Amino acid sequence: MKKIILILAAIALAAQAYAADEIKLLRSRSTVSSKYGVSSQTIHFEALVKNLNYAKQVYAHLKRPDGSWVDAPLAYSRAADTGREVWEGSYTDPNPTNTGPSFQTFDLEFALRYVVNGVEYWDNNSGLNYKQGRDTGHLLIGTNVLASIYDLNSPAWIYNGHYYGAVTLKNLSPSKQVKVVYSTDGWKTSGTAWATFSNTYWSGGYSAAPNPNAYGAEEWNFQLDLSTTATKVEFAIGYIVNGTTYWDNNFGRNYTQALKQN
Repeated sequence: MKKIILILAAIALAAQAYAADEIKLLRSRSTVSSKYGVSSQTIHFEALVKNLNYAKQVYAHLKRPDGSWVDAPLAYSRAADTGREVWEGSYTDPNPTNTGPSFQTFDLEFALRYVVNGVEYWDNNSGLNYKQGRDTGHLLIGTNVLASIYDLNSPAWIYNGHYYGAVTLKNLSPSKQVKVVYSTDGWKTSGTAWATFSNTYWSGGYSAAPNPNAYGAEEWNFQLDLSTTATKVEFAIGYIVNGTTYWDNNFGRNYTQALKQN
């Protein structure tokens, strides 16, 4: 019996692996919105996943307010660079008492779990787990700039030709610029818009999250002034700081958003 138990333990151990690049956290969000005495918490995760098989499951393994752990499923968002995909998803604590003025907000502790081909891969921040305060905005990992985008699989409504977006970046210096290079005709012509910074970025959602935050993340807004007949926009983000331009061009694909005019 002891030999069988040892064999089973070895099999279980072989089926788990700490990811080298199979799964990596891109960005997480935790904000608490409070209005008229009612609070709600927004929790969202984005992960970069190596495409090892079509059939796979990706989770944020999250510690709940009561100390138990739950797997919050993430869903396919879009293709990344060769052989990798972006997966993302949100989590709402199912405790029925977490509503109204008694809503229980909580600080995050989590890891990422990827199940494919009978193997589990983990990104647990080198064994430390990721930790994030409950009302802190974004935690940005492994990149210096990342756009906050609409669902690229569905058209975005625009009003009077205005397309609005946002970008998260690492605060590498007080002196910086953020540009958006865009085209609506397949790059026959292009334009450049400049993003703007506001330290009250999160207050529009009734959150007190600071901008920048304790993790060195900043949020910037941009507006693209497009033709009222435009049906598609492609764009990339350039973050200019310390004499270097860091690009977020959607892993070499550019961001391509179908448009609906209002």
